[in-house]
Amino acid sequence: MNSVRMLLVACFLCLATCAALGQPRHVTVQQRALSPDKLISLGDFYSRNNDVTDLADSYYNQAIKNAAPDSPLSGKAQYNRANYWFSKFYVLKEQFSKEDHSALSAAEGQYYNFISNFAQQTNTVSLLSDAEFYLALVYLQQGKRDYAVGWLNRMMAEAVKADDTVYVYRVVWSSKSNDIIDRKVDAGQLAEYARHVIDKGSDVNTVIVEIKRWCQRQ
Repeated sequence: MNSVRMLLVACFLCLATCAALGQPRHVTVQQRALSPDKLISLGDFYSRNNDVTDLADSYYNQAIKNAAPDSPLSGKAQYNRANYWFSKFYVLKEQFSKEDHSALSAAEGQYYNFISNFAQQTNTVSLLSDAEFYLALVYLQQGKRDYAVGWLNRMMAEAVKADDTVYVYRVVWSSKSNDIIDRKVDAGQLAEYARHVIDKGSDVNTVIVEIKRWCQRQ
């Protein structure tokens, strides 16, 4: 525990400086030898601090490599990896006025990888509805509404049987405190409502706001 705390403190001290200088950062040789849970903690640290240098992704990827193939830690790292890329799109959009569609493509691939290769195999099906919901939002942001609705339909037909809740901290990343939801909601009802709003033909921002308001009423 002390070693994790020391690593997080060191990361915090260098975070702003490295980002400001535009210095690329990589997982060090020493850090590659860390346990999967410690690597996930480091990835979470960078992700929570809105770091967009992809170091969080590197830590999660290393955690997957260090964990046993069927370990829940491997599944958790893969799910967090997908979340990092989805959040990155919105961090760059809000803070730098940049729409990085490669981040969305990465999020799409990482969520799909979790759904196909990790959820069942690592006994992390408790995140299956979560992953399918956010994958639908990725497709919505990409303008692929049919794909978004398709994944919401699949979520209602299959995933909710194994995972009946979705944890929503925010619908999508935002620096605004009033966008925070921080609760679990019924997975089937969430998918049904999201599909309903999308089917109305509303623009992406309106859909996100409507889903946020629904979640806050739960």
